[in-house]
Amino acid sequence: MKLLVIAALLAVAAARPQDPAYDPAEELRAAGIVRMESVENDDGSFQYGYETAGEGQESSQDVSGRPEQIGEEVGIVSQGTYSFVAKDESGNEVPVTITWRAGPEGVVMEGAAIPVAPEDPNKAAQDAAYAAAASNVVL
Repeated sequence: MKLLVIAALLAVAAARPQDPAYDPAEELRAAGIVRMESVENDDGSFQYGYETAGEGQESSQDVSGRPEQIGEEVGIVSQGTYSFVAKDESGNEVPVTITWRAGPEGVVMEGAAIPVAPEDPNKAAQDAAYAAAASNVVL
């Protein structure tokens, strides 16, 4: 199956007119992509990113990662940022940026667009009740 897909891609590439002035970057710009990069290193670390342009359609993403020993396994620890333009309840364009990291502690995301739960008004009473219940446990 892989050979069939590779053969089909090679046939399409070979059938493309061989224009010496052909610039693949021009096709990316025409599609709204103004930056696209990807690097994979021999040690397993990587970086990639892109940026698009267009009226109200701007977006970008940058990610980096590396293999890391996590307990008895090797996993990928990564971090990144992505941005896009959203509309608020009035229809105004609002830029949104989210920064994240993923590792042994899970995924942690930060950004003004991420909702924050209100503080629990009963937290102090619940903590006191749990502490009192724990002190009454006889083992």
